[in-house]
Amino acid sequence: MVAAGADGRELLVRDESGQLAVTLEPGEGPSLRAGDIVALELAATRDCDADAGARAERWMLLTPFADDDSPFPSPQHEHGRLFGATQRARALRQRARALAAVRAFFDGRGYVEVDSPRRVRCPGLEPEIEAVASGERWLITSPEYHLKRLLAGGLERIYSLGHCFRGGERGAQHLDEFTMLEWYCGYGTLDALMRETEALLRHVAAALHGRAGVAAARVLRFDGREVDLAAPFARHDVGELLERHAGVSLAGAERDARELARRARAAGHVWADAELRYAETFSRLWVDHVEPALGAAPCFVTRFPIALAALSRPCADDPARAERFELYAGGLELANAFGELTNADEQLRRFEHERAERRAAGRAVHAIDERFIAALREGIPPSAGIALGFDRLLMLLLDARDIAEVVPFAPEDV
Repeated sequence: MVAAGADGRELLVRDESGQLAVTLEPGEGPSLRAGDIVALELAATRDCDADAGARAERWMLLTPFADDDSPFPSPQHEHGRLFGATQRARALRQRARALAAVRAFFDGRGYVEVDSPRRVRCPGLEPEIEAVASGERWLITSPEYHLKRLLAGGLERIYSLGHCFRGGERGAQHLDEFTMLEWYCGYGTLDALMRETEALLRHVAAALHGRAGVAAARVLRFDGREVDLAAPFARHDVGELLERHAGVSLAGAERDARELARRARAAGHVWADAELRYAETFSRLWVDHVEPALGAAPCFVTRFPIALAALSRPCADDPARAERFELYAGGLELANAFGELTNADEQLRRFEHERAERRAAGRAVHAIDERFIAALREGIPPSAGIALGFDRLLMLLLDARDIAEVVPFAPEDV
């Protein structure tokens, strides 16, 4: 019960279907107040609707509101706030629909959903990611290694939809525990993967907004800007974007951290230091100058420097660039994809380089997943794979400004 009149007879009640004004018939019965959980038997009438209200002939107090010191709802009533926040409840129902839509999309395309381990001996080695310890093991930062082992085992179209963990990540677009959608297609190409990713976004948007009409499902509004999912997503070369918006050319500096920093300083970015890692210099240039210029329209950013793609194969026409793309929409980075590296010796060399970078940065230096390397030696087919932040996708589809709005419990609520 959301509200009650002074005499306890005029009520405003709410359940998952909505809310209704109710008048209790005079008679004996418990005194009711806001916060109580009640059962009502409504009088039959043709005129009963949410606006006109209804009359209850009988009622029962199921669970009384126990706090005698403050009215309902008030700031200290954590769960009452959730109940009263219909927008939050609506977001959770939409989240459930989106999860079902994702599974229906992949099931319809012949993919197999797999559950990868959440606790592993060897987490990701990316220097910028901090794994979270769990006893003698680590919570996964990504299911990538295990999914690729399944590719080696003969499963050609697989996906995983589950929680991943990365320490120290909390912000408007980050959670340290989040839901990752990751899928792989044996014998697939990045071009096909881009088209499939576009189709996925349109499918989930239609599942959430289709009842509002075709236009609502294809053209969204996020953060005050229009996001058109109907048109083909633009594709941009990362080097062209960096030179256009940050004034830094990548040509000849796809592997050399010192050279990238030198060019950044020459372009007026005085913070660029020769001792910075390649990823640190690139990331600051990208976040400060390129991301704000991408706009709201969905787009793929392609052909990253090979130094930023430890698990990706080189482009056939330029070994200094990688078969890697990222997806942006509404200004949000939604996904990261690779044409998968299948050379075990090269993968091992790149892992050792990442371990050295972690050691130099003072981060935990994790063991290399030898079973993953063994799977590469046995052989996996040429494949394309992608990791998509499901919670961020919901932010886009539901016009949520903070990622905490689209999960059942934010970290501060746990």
